[in-house]
Amino acid sequence: MRLNELAPGTGAQLLVSIGNQSLEFSTTIREVYADCIYIDPIMQDDKVVGFSTKGILIDLIVTDSDSERAYKFTNVKIRTIKSSKEDQIYHEIRCAGEGRVINRRGACRVWLGEEGYASLGLGSEPFPVTVKDISVSGIAFICSKDQDIPDGSIVRINFEDETSKANFSLVAIIVRSMDMERSRIMYGCKLNQESNEIARFVNNKQREKLKAARQSNLNAFVEENEKNKQKE
Repeated sequence: MRLNELAPGTGAQLLVSIGNQSLEFSTTIREVYADCIYIDPIMQDDKVVGFSTKGILIDLIVTDSDSERAYKFTNVKIRTIKSSKEDQIYHEIRCAGEGRVINRRGACRVWLGEEGYASLGLGSEPFPVTVKDISVSGIAFICSKDQDIPDGSIVRINFEDETSKANFSLVAIIVRSMDMERSRIMYGCKLNQESNEIARFVNNKQREKLKAARQSNLNAFVEENEKNKQKE
């Protein structure tokens, strides 16, 4: 997919890396042209954030509303411009290459640490577990070693996310196990069915973590950028 195939009004995320810092900014595509797109400007303290810092790397992530596929445009170039039609400030984005489909199966798992229950079949007694992490295609939980579950077993896992208060009842297949301390064992599972609900939940959790990191890094990022402007 190329930039000029994107639709105005589509939400997008900018992944910004400089040194050890990593930031995410959410925005919306407003105008699409043959060789570039205009997005809502990224703001901080009522000021437009510049992206001219030396050594900065920026990726654009966009999800196609029709196919629900996520595309990544790598190492895009950004500059601040003013639209002659509307006297409106935008960030202009250009990219020499095409956007590539993100393999969601390879997405990172997000830590949960939520308490829940699991059961191995109809009528079986649920046993307490700690849901360790989850991705769009898998889930891992920790329980007592008293629960000896062979690979290939089907398990139903029930838990509530404390932050969103969302309840989940997921069917998964045990694919691996690993002994842990304090007479516990961790089971890694493949979800029986991927769903948009899980994908949204995982994405929201990832955004929460990025937002928390952004709060601690953003001021330093803006300060460094302002220093570079003063040197120019």
